[in-house]
This record gives sequence, C-alpha cells and structure tokens, in this order.
Amino acid sequence: MKFSVSSSALLSLLATTGKVISNKNTLPILDYFLMELKGDELRVTTSDLETTLVGSIRVDGVESGGTIAAPAKLMLDSLKEFAEMPLTIEVNDQNWEIRLSWKSGSLSIPGASAVSYPAIPALSADCKELTLDVDVLVNGINKTIFATADDELRPVMNGVYINLAPSMLTFVGTDAHKLVKYEVETANEVASSFILPKKPANLLKSVLLKEEDAIKVSFDSKNAMFQLKNHTLVCRLIEGNYPNYNAVIPTANPNKVLVDRIELVNGIKRVAVCSNPTTNLIRMDIAD
Repeated sequence: MKFSVSSSALLSLLATTGKVISNKNTLPILDYFLMELKGDELRVTTSDLETTLVGSIRVDGVESGGTIAAPAKLMLDSLKEFAEMPLTIEVNDQNWEIRLSWKSGSLSIPGASAVSYPAIPALSADCKELTLDVDVLVNGINKTIFATADDELRPVMNGVYINLAPSMLTFVGTDAHKLVKYEVETANEVASSFILPKKPANLLKSVLLKEEDAIKVSFDSKNAMFQLKNHTLVCRLIEGNYPNYNAVIPTANPNKVLVDRIELVNGIKRVAVCSNPTTNLIRMDIAD
C-alpha cells in the first residue's frame, strides 16, 4: 500500500472515526484503525463490537492498494503535530510497518495484520429502509438525548426511541423522571420503531453537522445502518419494549402558563446556585 494524502484531511477522518474506539476494548485489535485502500479511495473503519463507523476520503498518487491495521492512539498523536502538508504513506506488507514521509523527514509506526478485525454486521434481507432529512434527525437527537437514562436494569431507557408512522416521525427520551417527546411531520412510508443507543446517537449528532444531503436509514430487529455522504454508521439496537410514554403525558391539563423563555432561564440559573447538589430541586410559585 502506498499513497499520498493531505495531513489535515487524514487527521479529520481519523479523529471522527476514532470516537467509536472504547477505552475498555475486549479485543486488542479494536484499538486499531482498519485502513483499506481501493483505487483512489481510502476507507477507515473503527468498531467496539456494538457500533461500527466507516469513513472515506479520496487520496492521490496511489501506487498500490492494500489493507492494514494502524494503532489509533499513535496515528492520532502523530498527525496532530503536523501542519497542513502532503504526506506519503507506505506500508510494508512483510512486517506491517507504516512509514509516513514528508518533505523534511519520515516517521515509522508499527502496524498489524487486519485479518482478525471484526466484520461489519450485515442487515437481514427484510430490513426496512427510509430517507431522512439531516435537520430532522439532528433536531430529534438533540431534543431528546439529554433525557435518556444510564440504567443497567432498564436498558430500553438508555437510548432514543424513534417511532415511524406514515406521516409522522416521533423521537422520545426518558429516564422515568423526565420525558421528552418530539414530533415532526414527514412523508415516509414505513411504519415501525426502534431504540437507538446513546453512543451511536451522539456520534451521529457530531457527524451530521457536516452533512447536507439526506440520510439513508436501514434497520432490522437487531441493527441499524445510517449511510451519509462520506460515512456509514452501523450499530446494534437496544432490544425490548419501550414504555407507553403517551400514558404519562397529561391530555386535559387546565394549568397552562405562557412565560418569556429568557427570563425563565435566567431566573432558574439565579436560584439554582442555592439548590441541593444532590436533588437540584427548586420551588416555583405561580399566582395571577
């Protein structure tokens, strides 16, 4: 494998995909980037067995393709020290040495064989597919993910519940103390639902900020795939029945108050400094 690439473009790709890598990986190979060069496209894959993120960029001066596992921390720490400049990357297929060369020097990083890197989970033949607008997906995640739980006993609450109806898309997040339901009208033809775990939801939120095109979403009973322009995210879904969130939302509540949002937020911030750090409770008195 030998090619040329911009140092900043490669760092941006590795930094984005590297967010998947866990600090407590069960397999040593998961601490590596899987780098595959086919034609002029460099694909970088990272995985923690639950979530897999694949990113790609176009490279120049390709002399030969190939596959290598590159140590994530060493690659990121090294590339952070480069200003914007062209790099030539060459891999020795015998000892898996990765050599980065530039105008005034070179650097060698020990790589590894990519044979044992886990394969990307495949979706079943009867998976459901739909196309979502970027803004709809980003807003849905942003408005609900803060309300999700970290509860090992009730894993269904540890993700964002996405319910698809023929003309409505609903995002729900709850930890049994607070609940957020966000609805948006869409023209999808799929009627189904799934629970997106918190980690891939946060990854999507950061990656989608650079996207403009619509997102293709495919999912079955176990996995979901989000296909973006230069990235593909595959994650294992949370299995189980989501609680009936509509049952706890009051339907005929006569108590409604219209307040100025900025004044309310500022008032809460002023009194919250005196609240109990454990409960964070504040009291609100409402009168005519």
